Amino acid sequence: MKRGFTLIELLMSIAIIAILSTITLGLINSTQAKGRDSKAIREFQEVRSALALYQNEFGRYPNETPILSNPYIDNFNSMATELVSRGYLAKVPTPPAGRSYHYYNYGPGEIGALLVTSLETYPESTGYSGSCRPWASGQANWCTTDASHYYCLCLKY
Repeated sequence: MKRGFTLIELLMSIAIIAILSTITLGLINSTQAKGRDSKAIREFQEVRSALALYQNEFGRYPNETPILSNPYIDNFNSMATELVSRGYLAKVPTPPAGRSYHYYNYGPGEIGALLVTSLETYPESTGYSGSCRPWASGQANWCTTDASHYYCLCLKY
């Protein structure tokens, strides 16, 4: 009597293993993306708290004059470095790979200062919980009322 597996049994086993591997890898990638989004949201909340303390002490937010080389990203790094040097923030936040953190200070007006990043796993939305959208639909800014993946925090004066 011969013992062993037939070719059909081996192919079926390989197919089942391949399907399970694909499902598992998809879940792992989704979980990692959610983790990156959670990190970005958490860091923005920390920066918002640090900016509130800064504004309470100085009556303004950092970088009222934009840095011109790459205003949004450079402004964020400059602002975060200042918050760290003054002891309001433990370290300069580093965005997850493939993303950037943006900051712009519009001065004491209706918008104030604005923190912006994009999220991977959230569906396109006109605003996430805790997020703000200061511009009307159809404008060329990140934080419009159009559906998008942008996460925006407004810091009024």
